[in-house]
This record gives sequence, C-alpha cells and structure tokens, in this order.
Amino acid sequence: MNGKLPFSVGVITDEVSQSLAVAIEFCKQFGLTALELRSVDGVSPFDWTEAQVKDMKALCDEHGMQVVAISAPLFKCEIGDTDAVANHVASFERLCGFAKILDADLIRGFDFWECGASLEDRAKKYAPIIELCEKYDVFCALEYDPSVHSSDPLKLSEMVNAINHKRIGALYDPGNGLYSDPSIVPYPQGYEALKDRLCHIHVKDAIAYASPKGTEAVRVGEGQVDWHGLFTRLLRDGYDGYVMLETHYRKNVILTEEQLQRPGGYDFSDGAYDASLESMESLLQIIEQARKEVTQS
Repeated sequence: MNGKLPFSVGVITDEVSQSLAVAIEFCKQFGLTALELRSVDGVSPFDWTEAQVKDMKALCDEHGMQVVAISAPLFKCEIGDTDAVANHVASFERLCGFAKILDADLIRGFDFWECGASLEDRAKKYAPIIELCEKYDVFCALEYDPSVHSSDPLKLSEMVNAINHKRIGALYDPGNGLYSDPSIVPYPQGYEALKDRLCHIHVKDAIAYASPKGTEAVRVGEGQVDWHGLFTRLLRDGYDGYVMLETHYRKNVILTEEQLQRPGGYDFSDGAYDASLESMESLLQIIEQARKEVTQS
C-alpha cells in the first residue's frame, strides 16, 4: 500500500511490544518498514546505551526496517528546574548521536509540564535544542499533550511559531486533543492550525465522554477523529511525511494517567499487540478508502 501513497505508514514500537523483534514482525505482516522507537526492552530513550542502539540498528537492517523517529520525552519536565532542563538538553544530544547511528532524523519533544510559564520563556528554552539539531543535522517535532503547556493543536501552533525555526516542526496527533480539549475538533480544526509546520503524524482514536468517565482510547475508526476526512486531505495536500500508529488502545487493559503522561515500559505495552493489530488493520483500510476516493475524483 505504501508505494501508492506520498506518505509512509509505520508504528511506534512499544505500542506493539517491548521487544523490537516482535514489533518488526508486526510491521512485516502489513508490508510496512517504518519504525518509531520509544521504550525498548523496558528502557526509555534517555537511558539507552550506545551498545543497545547498535544492536537495534543491526536488527532493523537485518529485516529491512527503517527507524524514522525517536519518541523522546524531551522537556517533559519543570521549566523552572534548571538541573532537569540541563539534563534533558544533554540527553537530547546523546539521542542526536544515536539518531545518526540509526539513520533517523527526527526526535520528538514537548512544551514543559504546565505551570503557567510564558510563551516567550518556553520558546527560548529551545535555543540549545536548535543548536544541536543543526550540529547533528536532525529535526525536532513538538507534540501537544494534555500535561504540558501546548496541550492542544492551537497552543502548539503558537509555540512552534514563537520558536520559528526550520528545525522545529509540529507533530500532529488528532487523538491527543480529545484528552485535553474536545471542543477543538481534531480534524479539520486541529489540522488547519498545524498544517503549515506539520512534519510528523501520530495516530490514535478516542471518545471523550461528557461524564466523569473522561476520555477512552478505542480502535482507530471507532472514535471521534474523522480519519477518512484527514487522510483524504493529506493525500490532496501531498503530505509526504510519516503516519505512525500510537493507539494507547489496549485489550482488557486501561492505561493509567501516569502511563499516558510517561508512556513506556513493560506494563505500558501489556495488551498492546492485539489492540494495535486491530487498529492497524482499520487504519490501512481507511487510508485505502481515502486513496480510492482521491484517485477517482
């Protein structure tokens, strides 16, 4: 399917398994070759060793897989904690080196734990990240998340525009907004806010209930994101980046708030394989329907 599309489809590995080998076999079932790495063997990207990264690269090469991004927890920390911010910058530099080993050029980041800090102050903190991106020839994709200042696509648009640098782009995750502000329609409103700086896409679906039940992750296509509309638009707009499955949907498991804020580890991947299998099947069907519609129009 990917050969018919301007963009490539893949999966965030720990949304399948903590085993990279299992995640690779999962992708091969669908003829996919794109991987985004987050926790592997229970280890977060900030804690990887060079030996582990070289082993990952060798395994991916053996199976013809491409690592396209590293899902780092960059700046999921307090902006006022000088030591934490410095540690994140240092960890980002290590990941830049690992990205070169992996032949990846994209690393994910965030906009600090929500504390009311000004947009100007937050944007300035990305100065050393920009320097490192230029030094290592990589890019950083900022993702909106309910726990950080840029909690929705509109706020993320403000942040990437304030940073205003070609090395810093927007990561569009339509499902994330349903956890923070469901009044912002994931598509088209969220897309319109980010399309000019869009560099990467995550896929999850959810239902935001008007009750104490809150928001629940569901199989892609069964929630409130208009995936058909979005993929039709992406095809017509010529989006040529990556679309990576990150369901957060689980079989017989509900992720905790802590796991949603800090995804990773064996407990996080419990029940993930079968849920991602369902969601990938659905995702590819939706994309194919959109492709046919665009081709015939």
